[in-house]
Amino acid sequence: MTIYLTNHANVRNTKFCNDEGQVLYASQTPGPILSSNRVTTVSKVVPNNSPDDMSDHFTELAVIEWHPIASSVLKYGDLEIQMNDFMPSIGFSRRCRVFTAPGDGRSFKWKLGKWSCALTVNDDSKTAVAQGHRNKLGIIGKPRPARLEIFSGFGHLTDIILITYIFVEKLRKQKE
Repeated sequence: MTIYLTNHANVRNTKFCNDEGQVLYASQTPGPILSSNRVTTVSKVVPNNSPDDMSDHFTELAVIEWHPIASSVLKYGDLEIQMNDFMPSIGFSRRCRVFTAPGDGRSFKWKLGKWSCALTVNDDSKTAVAQGHRNKLGIIGKPRPARLEIFSGFGHLTDIILITYIFVEKLRKQKE
């Protein structure tokens, strides 16, 4: 499954669409960019089968409260937890974040690369789960929009993969 970002420059203010351009998720972070305590709301499209109303309707999926000094906070379902507890950084360079998927029980690891983020199962198999891709302008090769690729067998975790991707991609971009 590939999810395309409409705003490659800011993962906290974008729509996430499928191959046909249908919006699946949206992230919104109102307020001034330089505001210290911003809040990102991640919303999911609610399926709508009414032929009289074909507009997208969203339901709140998660909220991330960004804090520049203290740990940011994730609110997701019944969970309200500091991100440093939910997704602690590991490794010497601290460019990896691990988390256990609610309802799944497996541990996963995001690796924050220089240009993108990659998610694997956090075990000896290191099975690839998801990969973030930057947009390509097409100067060399075909132009491609920014996207999050979720590999086969992990579609049932799309919600938590997307939420954690927003968090780690924001961190990665800060270090760019």
